[in-house]
Amino acid sequence: MALALRSLSDFKRFLSEPGATIQVVRNTFIDRQPASFADAYRAKGMYEPRTIRAVSKKAAIFSIQGHPTTIWLYWDKGTRKWRFNDDTVTIPLDTGLGPPDEIVYRCSYAPGMDPAAHSSVRRAKPRTPKPPDALKPASPKPPPGLKAGRSGTVPGPSKPSASNSLSVPVMPPRGQGRLL
Repeated sequence: MALALRSLSDFKRFLSEPGATIQVVRNTFIDRQPASFADAYRAKGMYEPRTIRAVSKKAAIFSIQGHPTTIWLYWDKGTRKWRFNDDTVTIPLDTGLGPPDEIVYRCSYAPGMDPAAHSSVRRAKPRTPKPPDALKPASPKPPPGLKAGRSGTVPGPSKPSASNSLSVPVMPPRGQGRLL
């Protein structure tokens, strides 16, 4: 899979993936030093691939293959001057010891860890759109005792039952009623 890093967000996203690896392509500060200094730098494995160990909000910790050393890469300050181009990240160094320097890292995945190579990753099947009729809401059924009318639902007559008959109470004749 070809990497296309365009921002710090892309770089952090890449580092959070399993098998993320960076390797120093160029370090202008080391290139300017005497040969003995560059040899010592190489002996410590500083040009070896660095595999991600942990990522925090402000830094990443890398392991160097074959060495007990860990390397920290901080991005809390000065990241506005970082440059991203495809699979490389260029980080300016402010050493205060001469001309401006920079480190160029090439980003890749450890062998066998490339996400594009994994066919076991399940992808969601695309959903087929439903026909337009299925998208319309079903007409609501009125509750019992209501019937549909032009402007919605209106109360309808209730069915008479034995205990609920439509009878008019009969008043007893005058003088024969009970007082409560």
